[in-house]
Amino acid sequence: MRCSCILMFFIVLCLFLLSCSKSTGEKDREAPVVIIQHPVHNAIITGEQVMHISGTVTDNEFIREVHIEISNLHTGEEYLHIHIHPDRSTYTFNQPFKPAGGIDYLVRVIAEDPSNNVSSQKVEFGAL
Repeated sequence: MRCSCILMFFIVLCLFLLSCSKSTGEKDREAPVVIIQHPVHNAIITGEQVMHISGTVTDNEFIREVHIEISNLHTGEEYLHIHIHPDRSTYTFNQPFKPAGGIDYLVRVIAEDPSNNVSSQKVEFGAL
């Protein structure tokens, strides 16, 4: 009796795990695509004014998580790090940010899909 319960448990577990995989049996190997539209690389921005970090992320299935990071290009000090869980195949971001003058910034956007495929894009800009 005990053996049959354990066997039944493993059969149900195996069926559950198999049902979670893609129907074709192939693993998704296609990473999301990240495009930062603003600011452009090496842009010079007027400091102390709100600007927007904008762009899009797309994936062939859906996007599990997007990180938007803004840091000091020279010291690495992080000014902003947000996590977004869009759970869809296309996500448009438009993150406000008020840069201080006299600092060079690094913007990095990282996207991950449910198969742990990761991609990123980065731009650098300066604020006067």
